[in-house]
Amino acid sequence: LALDSTLDMLMSALNYFAFREASKPPDAEHAYGHGKVESLAGLFQSLFIMLSGSFVVYESVRRLLQGSFVSEIPLGIGVIVFSGIVTLLLSWRLKVLSKRNRSLILGTEKAHYAMDFVSYVGVIAALVLVGWTGRATWDLVVSILVAAYIFKEAIHILTRAVSELLDRGLSNTDLNTMRVLILRHHPSIVGVHNLRSRVVGNLLFLDFHIEIRGEADFKKAHDMTESLIDKIKGHHPNADVTVHFDPEGE
Repeated sequence: LALDSTLDMLMSALNYFAFREASKPPDAEHAYGHGKVESLAGLFQSLFIMLSGSFVVYESVRRLLQGSFVSEIPLGIGVIVFSGIVTLLLSWRLKVLSKRNRSLILGTEKAHYAMDFVSYVGVIAALVLVGWTGRATWDLVVSILVAAYIFKEAIHILTRAVSELLDRGLSNTDLNTMRVLILRHHPSIVGVHNLRSRVVGNLLFLDFHIEIRGEADFKKAHDMTESLIDKIKGHHPNADVTVHFDPEGE
C-alpha cells in the first residue's frame, strides 16, 4: 500500500503540472495552445498503468510460488476497506469533473483512482477466498481479473491520447449534427462545406465555409457568422471556431 500510495502521488503530481501547462493560453510559438501536453501525459500514464497491471500479476505469481500471504486477514480487510472508500469517493468526484471539463488529464486521474478501488476490492476478495477455501490459487485468479480491468482502462486512455496526438476530429455523427446546427442557424445559410475539426484535450478546433443566399453585405454576413460561432460555443464552450462565408454556389 505504501508503494502504491507513493506512485499515486507521483502520477497526481504529473497530472497537476500537465493540466497547468495545458491550460496556458496560446502564445507566439504555440498558436493553437498547449492542449497536447494533456495528450502526452495521458500517453505516458497509459503505458505506466499497463506496467502496473503486469506488476499485479507478477506479485501474485511470486506470492503463489513462495507461499507468502497476509496472515492477519481481519486487520488487512479493515485497512483496505477504509482505503477503498476514500478512493471510491475521489474517483466519483473526478469522474464528474472530467465529464464537465472533457479533460483527458482529469479522466486519467479518475481512471487511476478507479483502478485503485478495483484493486482494493480484488485484494479483499482474494483474502476472503484464500482464507475460506485455503487455496492460494484464488489470489492469482483475482489478480488476473484485476489486471484485465487495469489493461482495459489503460488501453482506453492510450487510444484517446494517440488519437489526439494524431489530430483526431469529431465523429461522423457529431459532424453531421454540427452541419445540421449550422444550416438551421439562419435561412440565408444554404450550404456548408470544408467542415473540419480537431480535438485536443478539452479543446475543439473547428473551421468551415458557409454559403450565403442573396446579396448580403459584409456587415450582415459578419454578424451572422459571429452569432453562429456563439451558438456553436453554446454547445461546445471550449471550441475555437473559424468560419469563412461565400456567396451561394461558390
